Amino acid sequence: MSLTMSGLDCHRASIGLRERLAFSGQQVREVLDRLRWQPGVEGCVLLSTCNRTELYLSGSAETPWRLLCRAANVPEGELEPYFTTRCGRDAAEHLMEVACGLHSQILGEDQIVTQVRTAMGLAQEAKTADAVLSALFRGAVTAGKRARTEVPVTRGVPSMGTRCRDVLEQELGSLKDKRILVIGNGQMGRLAAGLLQQSGARVWVTLRSYRHGETVIPPGCATVAYENRVAALEGMDALVSATASPHYTLTCEQLKTVANPPKVAIDLAVPRDIDPDCTGLLRCYDTDALGTGGPGRREELEGMRSIAREELERFFHWQQRQAAPARALRFPLFLDLTGKTVVLVGGGTIASRRIGTLRLFGCRIVVISPALKTKAEGITWIQRAYRSGDLEGAFLAIAATADRQVNHQVWEDACQLGIPVSVADCEAECTFYFPAICTGEDLVAGVVSTGKAHHKTAQAAREIRRVLEELE
Repeated sequence: MSLTMSGLDCHRASIGLRERLAFSGQQVREVLDRLRWQPGVEGCVLLSTCNRTELYLSGSAETPWRLLCRAANVPEGELEPYFTTRCGRDAAEHLMEVACGLHSQILGEDQIVTQVRTAMGLAQEAKTADAVLSALFRGAVTAGKRARTEVPVTRGVPSMGTRCRDVLEQELGSLKDKRILVIGNGQMGRLAAGLLQQSGARVWVTLRSYRHGETVIPPGCATVAYENRVAALEGMDALVSATASPHYTLTCEQLKTVANPPKVAIDLAVPRDIDPDCTGLLRCYDTDALGTGGPGRREELEGMRSIAREELERFFHWQQRQAAPARALRFPLFLDLTGKTVVLVGGGTIASRRIGTLRLFGCRIVVISPALKTKAEGITWIQRAYRSGDLEGAFLAIAATADRQVNHQVWEDACQLGIPVSVADCEAECTFYFPAICTGEDLVAGVVSTGKAHHKTAQAAREIRRVLEELE
């Protein structure tokens, strides 16, 4: 697999170093546009967050961190010691773990999934996401979603926003009626403002502009114009800044003009929003100083790693299918299924589509699944998990579950009994392909591909259906 990544993160590089390679969305697009023309680059995705900057490449280009430094006009030698480079399986596994929140400052933090998805979206816009990286990042997003729902973290919903609230409670005591200004109305700013307001604080949020119906303001929060942010600091108990600005939202000179400034500030931005020189006038926590929510329990870590490994295997299974030589075209064979028993294992979306097609051909449909998405009229539904022996007496077998092990078992049992079988998630285990069916008056056509050109199958089926409708 021609996959390589280089990255630096909060575990090896300080915020002062990371902010030199921190990119806004527009800057990510510009960097990707430069990289796409580099020799050997077949695809590239740039993940840039508060905690990390990581460049993923497919192809045979040189080491990613060198390309990244050049694209960002950063001297290579200054940052080389802080980069980690991974190749092949190690690179793919790392991304899965990142998306699960295993490498964040706060274990299981909930924003990383959105950040991974955003990185993929920017690469797709820039047309730098090839098939390998698209599949890898889709799998990583799935892993992150699963980790978020399947592995509940004991600290509740972990994020920099909750850590911000916790630190302010340590500094100020109860937040009830405390006056807090939040500079920034992006995702992080809204999250922090909402959490602080829910904790009883009186919160003001800065806005650069207001458009009715478009500008989202956290419930219960007041607003102040961004250009009035310095004046608004007068009498505040705390300041939180979380913008994507390339410039400081508060400088030391500006802070000196406030007669009664806040005593504590939290800077959630990378690059930093608050001039480090302000630390002589107030206590300022940047993302590194906020610390972590703890290392996590063993059960949490093992649960997340298990999900990362499962999605990694799905990715490699996909890649193996793509690398396999194209299968020979299948010979079409039209069967009379009238009165014959077709056993379908699975009850989800794919199984429901199979049921809808089979109902056209007069067969006896037996569905084996604990749950069934479609209505059960006219079919026999055995409401339990599949067992070996369930295919006895079947004319055809179809496996369409979300469980690879179950689908594989159906294939093995069908082969042993000599029953034709179609397995939805593995072309290699299909002795027949379930076709896209097209019907007209006294006519039926089936369309299949060699197993890879699914979009061509769908397109051909639409065209054939149109022709059959015209013949009527």
